[in-house]
Amino acid sequence: MKKVLLLVMTILSSFLVINMVKAEETVDSIYIHYYRYSGDYGDWNAWVWQNLPTSEEGESFTFSTDETAAEYNYGGVVTEIDVSENFPDVERIGLIIRKGDWQEKDGDADRYIDIPETTSNGEFHIYFVEGDSRVGTSINDVDGPDRLPKFKSAYFTSMNVIAFSATESIVAANIQLKIDDVVDDSITVEVDENGGTVTLLNELDFSKSYVIEATFSSDSTINDYTVTYDGIYDSEAFETAYAYNGELGAIVDSDETVFRVWAPISESVDLNIYSTGTPLIYGGSDTPVKTVAMTKGIKGTFSYTESENLHGSYYTYSVTNGSATNEVVDPYAKGVGINGLRGLVVDFSQTNPEGFAYNDRPANIDSYTDAIIYELHVRDLTTDSTWDGSDENRGKYLGLIESGTTYEDVKTGFDHIVDLGVTHVQLLPFFDYGVVDESKLDDDEYNSFNWGYMPLNFNALEGTYSSDPYDGLERISEMKQVITAYGEAGIRINMDVVYNHHGLTANSNFELLVPGYYFRKTSSGAFSNGSGTGNETASERAMMSKFIIDSTVFWASEYNISGFRFDLMGLHDTETMNQLTEELRAIDPTIMVYGEPWTGGTTPLPEDEKADKTNLAEMTYVGAFNDDIRDGIKGSVFAREQGGYIQGDFSETFIAKVKYGIVGGIAYPGINGSKLSEAKIWHTEPTKTINYVACHDNNTLYDKLYLTLEEDGLTDLITPLQKQAYGIVLTSQGISFIHAGDEFLRSKPLETGSGFDHNSYESPDSVNQIKWNLKTTEDGLDVYNYFKGLIELRKEHPSFRMDNSVDILANLDFVYEDEEGIISYSLTNTASSDEYENILVIQNANDKNVRLKLPTNGGWVLIVDEDEANIEISDTYLGGETIKVAQHSTYVLYQDQTIEDYNPVPTIIIASISGFVAIVGAVALFVIKRKK
Repeated sequence: MKKVLLLVMTILSSFLVINMVKAEETVDSIYIHYYRYSGDYGDWNAWVWQNLPTSEEGESFTFSTDETAAEYNYGGVVTEIDVSENFPDVERIGLIIRKGDWQEKDGDADRYIDIPETTSNGEFHIYFVEGDSRVGTSINDVDGPDRLPKFKSAYFTSMNVIAFSATESIVAANIQLKIDDVVDDSITVEVDENGGTVTLLNELDFSKSYVIEATFSSDSTINDYTVTYDGIYDSEAFETAYAYNGELGAIVDSDETVFRVWAPISESVDLNIYSTGTPLIYGGSDTPVKTVAMTKGIKGTFSYTESENLHGSYYTYSVTNGSATNEVVDPYAKGVGINGLRGLVVDFSQTNPEGFAYNDRPANIDSYTDAIIYELHVRDLTTDSTWDGSDENRGKYLGLIESGTTYEDVKTGFDHIVDLGVTHVQLLPFFDYGVVDESKLDDDEYNSFNWGYMPLNFNALEGTYSSDPYDGLERISEMKQVITAYGEAGIRINMDVVYNHHGLTANSNFELLVPGYYFRKTSSGAFSNGSGTGNETASERAMMSKFIIDSTVFWASEYNISGFRFDLMGLHDTETMNQLTEELRAIDPTIMVYGEPWTGGTTPLPEDEKADKTNLAEMTYVGAFNDDIRDGIKGSVFAREQGGYIQGDFSETFIAKVKYGIVGGIAYPGINGSKLSEAKIWHTEPTKTINYVACHDNNTLYDKLYLTLEEDGLTDLITPLQKQAYGIVLTSQGISFIHAGDEFLRSKPLETGSGFDHNSYESPDSVNQIKWNLKTTEDGLDVYNYFKGLIELRKEHPSFRMDNSVDILANLDFVYEDEEGIISYSLTNTASSDEYENILVIQNANDKNVRLKLPTNGGWVLIVDEDEANIEISDTYLGGETIKVAQHSTYVLYQDQTIEDYNPVPTIIIASISGFVAIVGAVALFVIKRKK
């Protein structure tokens, strides 16, 4: 009997072991099941990428009819992913269900699914249903989506009409509306296929809740939907009810902290206070110190007051909208923890480094036209090995101000910028952006570089550049040290801002907090994509406009930011931009506001409201980049091998574009406006014109020139053309702009070794970093000294930076207009204090020297030629004398009345009276150039 019992136990143990082994099979296949109510699966696919342990590029997986076993079959379509082939190390995937190549998405938010190490059979099944944000991990997952008929949307389109859509048609009699849980019997219902409208007898009351409910005929399912305000966000009624003018965010006083958030359609908002800004996934904690319900107050705000100063604490909001509760970061958070996942309470009086003083800006400009802007990315200045600063500051905020660095006896980094003489440094976005994992900065295999144009938290600093990205306070102190150091060196800091879109869409803090409000939608209800990045913010709405204005005022007030460069400014409305400049000018009238006067795609914002070229004249204190002079000088950025004026194309179009920049973008007689951009004469004043020839976008100037000259074997012209390009920019009316590194022939060669990187937004440091050895080459040092001389010349002489169109029209005249390849003009000094009474600028883009007769009524002093830009006196010429202008060069001369005009000696006839031969001679003209 014992033997039999032992045998049974052995068999049972073996069975259990076998089944235990089966239960621990490594996942080798992921099945994605997808169900659509109408069965229209054509061209739908799953876009999947590895999210953890590292984020990788995505790929498309095609759906096919679901023929899996009944226990897995969802009745729709399925795709199988071979884990070992596609994602061998995957821990979490990201997933988007889309139609075609991004024609449509089912669900705007990205979905993320943790992949288990093992399952009972090595298969992992996940389930999706059209229009449902939930993800199921089994066919009957109670937390997953269901295939029951339901409402897809319901929102007010006017003050008494609700539009709805559903997964199937509903009988009108089966629809009812509940107002504060009481059925409204006075409604009128109209049904049209799978949608319809509900018309109320009385207008919407914002203090009440509205829920549409229906019994679906197919299976008697009852479904309800909380009606939203998506269709009336733009109405005067909504703005009157909910536009809030007070302060939002975490507001700190000496003995209390007030939290206030705008969430007008939310059922509830809870405040979560944390001791750390680091979630558990990064080694911190997911347990709040305290969670409290916030109180709903005026204008759709929720608030809570803690009776102590919570400086250094972190916080989030748990927001309930309809059936969904999401934990979000306060859009007004002024500091964040690692990767921007929690807001930081900041008492800014405790963050100021030594020497920092509020509203303290260098007194280096009186007018915007005095500005010479140097565009720079934080990392680029210090990541190359040729920067010999401290390793701890390499690629960091503090690297921007480390002095004493050199390479082979030339200044680098901070000292280089100071020595160059610019007035402003414009930094590419340094607010908190979401595409670089700040926890991986010490991983040499991880690419920490990004331009930063995908915003996450607009009022907080990016942690990538901080010495400690886990400590949200550290980055604040470091950035203030940067601004202080540049201020002491006489240089202002401008900020590149990106308010036109968010780096996330449906799962952004904006959308989770107030669904449908902060972003524009198309007529079909999809997110409008005027930015080209998936969404665009609705600046014309009161609370988005308020956010943009509040944010720029915060940066200007708290960090002494001296200017704001707006990315894709054409997506903003003119009213917001005008209100913004009014607020900033009240702080300091020399704070600059300028931007890209275009969009990145089609937008529903009305044409007459866009802050673009067409409407720039409607914004008195807003400037814009002049792409006309950019393309006129060197050719279009969209035709990489096309040259412009300096490469020898003297077409009317290019000549007009260059001249347009020279006169500061004003309406100047003789400049053919039809040859300019679609807006023709659009800047109106020199204070609104940003003249540039290159920036972070597209090829560097060196690379563009190389591409246009290589085929003809003329790359030896790059150095003189680089000098001439900036010879035009830095002597033109308007505001001058320099792309960092152009002053010593910066290039961005592809890592493959063939060609150049024209869009290095996420290319590694090896492509983007400034290589200081270029400055030590003969050509690099030559170009650098030339730039430095031009900058000094511009700063010393107001005639190059007149601040109004009246003075330009009175004092700038084009000359030598019949000379091919020559653009030349004179500047008279009747309206400024310039010691140079008359200035002559000559651009010769010919491939040969050109001789020109100088004006009379005084001699001329040459201070800029093909070799040097030097305000020290160089060569002098008599008035009326002929000057030889070198090929591919900029010449600048000023008139000196103490030098005489050229006067030829009369011809003398000598006759011999002792014969038949008369000798006729002439005394040759003898002109001596005086050298000084």
